[in-house]
Amino acid sequence: MAGARSRLSRVLMTGPLAPFAEAYGLELKNRGYTRLTTVTELRQVSRLSLWLEAKGLGVAALTETRADQFLAFQRAVGRSRSQWSRPGLLCLLDMLRGLGLLAAEEQVQRSTPTDKLLASFEGHLLAERGLAVGSVRGYVRHARTFLDGRSPGARSLTELTTGEVTEAILRESTTMSVSATQRFVTGLRAFLRYCSIEGLVDADLSQAALPVTGRRRSTLPKG
Repeated sequence: MAGARSRLSRVLMTGPLAPFAEAYGLELKNRGYTRLTTVTELRQVSRLSLWLEAKGLGVAALTETRADQFLAFQRAVGRSRSQWSRPGLLCLLDMLRGLGLLAAEEQVQRSTPTDKLLASFEGHLLAERGLAVGSVRGYVRHARTFLDGRSPGARSLTELTTGEVTEAILRESTTMSVSATQRFVTGLRAFLRYCSIEGLVDADLSQAALPVTGRRRSTLPKG
């Protein structure tokens, strides 16, 4: 299959995911990923595309479980943590799901404890807080990013610590623009408050999500 090159990053991609390279790059941009991080995520998907091709699999065979298998493969071959990202792959799955390209069984079987928790959070935002649908989608997406970003061996939410909250914000701030990180913090605060209300955490950790400010463009003092 001929390769596709994203104009956003000039990353050459071949295999079954090649036709979606440009759309994926734009999706990352819309979600606030920086140009550098977009390049990293596109390179990861390029490797995923080759991995699928080597196994004789097409786009429709890509599932969350298979994405996790690919992450395990990357770790096994010595890829550093900076070269792979589960949230980046979940972003790809969301995009492909929106295009109706994922296998039907993947769409109907996505009912994990995380899915159920986020569905409840979404209902709370809509019914109790009366937020607009667009805002709710953003908050839920940020909450999922936070949950997916926790290490595989992370303890239950009841043992969530302020350190994990701070680490998540720092991680996002290194890959996203200031404004996108600020939106992430807002969504994370809402999610942590919800967890406290529902008794899912031992303490209200929403205040641990400290606000993010932009860098000053000049070191000169204001007059």
